[in-house]
Amino acid sequence: MNKKSNPSKLSTTFAELEQITQKFENEEINLEEGIPLFKRGLKLAKELKMRLTAIENEITEIKDDFAKLEAKKSIED
Repeated sequence: MNKKSNPSKLSTTFAELEQITQKFENEEINLEEGIPLFKRGLKLAKELKMRLTAIENEITEIKDDFAKLEAKKSIED
């Protein structure tokens, strides 16, 4: 997954998941309302995990590229 992550979308998704979590923590939710909310929460959590993994991979690639540049610079010096 080499898509650029949209920080706005990431924070919006996290905020929605946080709202769902707050509902479960602070309110009594009946089954009819709770099950769809729970499913939505799982979907959002999966989406966030995938995005964060992609971001982590991108950062690792950047660090690796930087290390290669530093190694090359050291050899040239």
